[in-house]
Amino acid sequence: MNLSEQTKKIQSFIKAHHDISKLNEKEVSDFYIQLIDCVVDHNHLYYIENKPIISDKEYDELFDYLKKIEEHFPQIITSNSPTQTLIGQVSEWFTQAKHETKLLSLENTYNAKDLEERDERIHKILQKQEPNAKISYRVEPKFDGLSVELIYKKWIFTQAITRGDGLVGDDVTENVRTIKNVPKKLKFPLDIHVRGEILMPKSVRKDINKEREEEWEVPFANTRNAAAGSIKLLDPKEVDKRWLVVHIYDILNDVELPKGTKLIDLFPVFPREKTGLHIKDIVKLCEDPATKKMLESKDIEFDGLVIKTESLEQREIIWTTDHHPRWAVAYKFPAQLAATQILSVDFQVGRTWIITPVANLEPVQLSGATLKRVSLHNFDFIKEKDIHLHDRIWLQRSGEVIPYIVSVITDRRTGKETKINPPKTCPSCHEPITNIDIHYYCTNPHCPEKTKQQIQHFVSKHCMDINGIGESLVDLLVENKIIATVADIYKLSDNKIQVQLLKFPGIWDKKVAEIVKGVEESKHKALRRLLNGLWIPHVGKKMAQDLAEQLTHEDFVKELTNEEFLSSIYGIGEKTVESITKFFHAKHNLKLLEQLKHYGVNMNPKKYYDLLKASEAKGSFSITWSFDLPREKIAEYFQQNGYFFHEQPTKTTDFMLIGEKAGSKKAKAQELWLKIYEWWETIVKHFPFLKDIQTEWAKPKTQSLF
Repeated sequence: MNLSEQTKKIQSFIKAHHDISKLNEKEVSDFYIQLIDCVVDHNHLYYIENKPIISDKEYDELFDYLKKIEEHFPQIITSNSPTQTLIGQVSEWFTQAKHETKLLSLENTYNAKDLEERDERIHKILQKQEPNAKISYRVEPKFDGLSVELIYKKWIFTQAITRGDGLVGDDVTENVRTIKNVPKKLKFPLDIHVRGEILMPKSVRKDINKEREEEWEVPFANTRNAAAGSIKLLDPKEVDKRWLVVHIYDILNDVELPKGTKLIDLFPVFPREKTGLHIKDIVKLCEDPATKKMLESKDIEFDGLVIKTESLEQREIIWTTDHHPRWAVAYKFPAQLAATQILSVDFQVGRTWIITPVANLEPVQLSGATLKRVSLHNFDFIKEKDIHLHDRIWLQRSGEVIPYIVSVITDRRTGKETKINPPKTCPSCHEPITNIDIHYYCTNPHCPEKTKQQIQHFVSKHCMDINGIGESLVDLLVENKIIATVADIYKLSDNKIQVQLLKFPGIWDKKVAEIVKGVEESKHKALRRLLNGLWIPHVGKKMAQDLAEQLTHEDFVKELTNEEFLSSIYGIGEKTVESITKFFHAKHNLKLLEQLKHYGVNMNPKKYYDLLKASEAKGSFSITWSFDLPREKIAEYFQQNGYFFHEQPTKTTDFMLIGEKAGSKKAKAQELWLKIYEWWETIVKHFPFLKDIQTEWAKPKTQSLF
């Protein structure tokens, strides 16, 4: 029995035996062990694999039932229960490190009744020592990221440890060093341990997912998994590319800050909190839709609020368990769910030529939108969720708008539901399809839908960047058989084709002139853009640039079919080598390259550099190490202002921008006698246009949470 089946069986037991007081010890004992194993396995998937298969609410229901069993039958409690310690949360790939102060978890609640009952229990505890005790609370946003401890010795950052099981975590120091907003040196010589959350901004996840799709990799499901998966990468250089951030919210050791200094003066702190609240204020705040809406508008992910007893003295009295503090609780925003029915299933050819099943739904209102369709992702997802045609389902819509099937409402089945089978042919061209891993692909290289997708990619900003050719025009050109491959785009410079275009509604002389200008300009662009535009499996923007920089002559096909040459390029793995060589051995791809060459598209790795030197460009630059804002953003602004970007410094590079703690690239720049601009203030002084981007990444001013 796999974990998914085991979980369903346990959930059924819980539903049938909601009142634990009616069970006897014999009935509970065996189930108790099964429940522990189930929760531990889900911990491992969530914290280590970053691939949870149940929702947070479903997990909390399992965990709460485990606690109720232990409350009613304390004699059966075992030391390996997740209620006694955080089990299943330490990985085997990193060095382990101990926490000097145990990092506790938080209990979760989803409704006002729980909050009010908790307030009553706290009052009873306090009244034993202080009969007229008055309680005030503070509220902070609850980050949806990866918990971490940062350690500073005499003001120097020395170590970072994940929460792990609370006592021992993973030492991720070198990876955390790459996070731009982590201070490497404090303003004061403090020995301080702080706790915070590692997060991936939503905007960063969106960009990374786009790149992952272009490189035929599975996109991140949410920002929490993206952050956790990134910080657990074994190569700090790869972590550096993920643009993670840290927000600190607690001091763990007994240390006195300099007079007049607050935590926010030393560390990145998300400056949103509300203090001095009564329980009625807390309930009102939690249930107000505007609270969730405000937090959803931020670029980092929150999944609720943290409610803490404000008085430190009262916290000492209330105390903690081995698992969680009793003076704090996490109020989780309720998932936005709606029930609807799957009416039919369509299959569509996606961006990476994968045939994706999509469910057509009985229209349903959810989070202010009418939903009519939802992705079924792949047939593993359909099997795991046990989804059938005509099933009624629970649909969830997250703050990121994308609807998601949480589960099937099996109690609503009538017997008329039928299995969803993969198509036998491509839904676009009706040619045979093939199954690779969990996906189905169209085998026809001339499939109209694949052609549209490839052309849209080819003309996009990070590829040939051809102005005037958008999705609707691509559809028009392909459907009217004016173009059938990316090479046919260059036919648009032909006068006869231009006359044909003018016959379509909405296309005028000015539009045609814009298209022709964009097409002609694209012929002279860098080879890296062409390589990215060809849509070679596992080759995206970065890989295309790495390849282009290593190629030596115009007949690059010989090099790109040489496995030894490809394997020597940093960052290229066996799977990518196989994909590139297969692509450039295929006859239809070689024919496409010949057509592009015939139309005058640049295929010379060095030509663009030569043209740049002879043109009006202001120069070329490279960039290395850490800045307070993304290097990609800095490079983008330089390119917008007439400079050409070199990923690696070469003899043709004019100058190097260097951030904090530069390494081998700085040494290489010095070896090449390049002009070096070091420290942000100096760089901005020489390139004033960079002032425009400082406002985007400026530290937010302290203000009220609501």
